[in-house]
Amino acid sequence: MRVHPFLSGLRLALGLLALLVVAPAWAGDPVAEYEAIKRASLKGIESLEVLVVAPHAASGCGQVSREQVQTEVEARLRQAGLPVGLGGATHLVISLASVEPLKERLCGFVVSVALQQVVLLVRDTRIATFGMTWHRGGLGIAAPARIPEDLRGMLAAIVDEFIAAYLEQNPRP
Repeated sequence: MRVHPFLSGLRLALGLLALLVVAPAWAGDPVAEYEAIKRASLKGIESLEVLVVAPHAASGCGQVSREQVQTEVEARLRQAGLPVGLGGATHLVISLASVEPLKERLCGFVVSVALQQVVLLVRDTRIATFGMTWHRGGLGIAAPARIPEDLRGMLAAIVDEFIAAYLEQNPRP
């Protein structure tokens, strides 16, 4: 059988065109649907392990200890009724970083909260790996002395957003 590149390309182009024309009819709001899938991945989580990744902060910026952040986040999750423990296959990864101050007046910082869960690959379900199923993050700028307070405030807001998404999928009895 001989394959004609033109006909194969034409079929591919027609198939893609059909998807573009039909997709809006069934997709609705693709971003909303993607967010719904991410929220649905929170259903039935039995235990969360909090991991804090905080590389050494920029020298001129206020610092927050990894242990203090971990304790605060775990307490916030427990207070909301979320299951927090060690050794589970689900990790809430908190990443914090700051950059050197600009002319000793302002520091930039980054906060990221990601839920990592064990997932199976669709193409080969024998392969299990970690996948990020929920994520939020933010950037901030503050005076060096305010970095700890502002960073904690942003982190608390993101963790509260995670708690709300979790409770939406796992309502209390």
